[in-house]
Amino acid sequence: MIQLFQSHTGQYIKNKIVEIIREYDIELDQIFSITSDNGRNMVKAIELLNDDATEDSIHDENKDEETYLDGEREADSNSGCND
Repeated sequence: MIQLFQSHTGQYIKNKIVEIIREYDIELDQIFSITSDNGRNMVKAIELLNDDATEDSIHDENKDEETYLDGEREADSNSGCND
């Protein structure tokens, strides 16, 4: 349990959640469920966490695709060297 010192906005709560999960070396994609009341600030905090997780996932997918494409380009350039 932590004490919150600012207004309990969705953004502030989301930031606090992220701080805590980072302390424990937890990634957003490792979280499958969050239980809370239906307060608008909590709902917003969870929406923001979902948005961050989606952005991280898209970034990771793009990074994997770039790595794959770089490997393909390197293989293509090496295949023509033995002519």
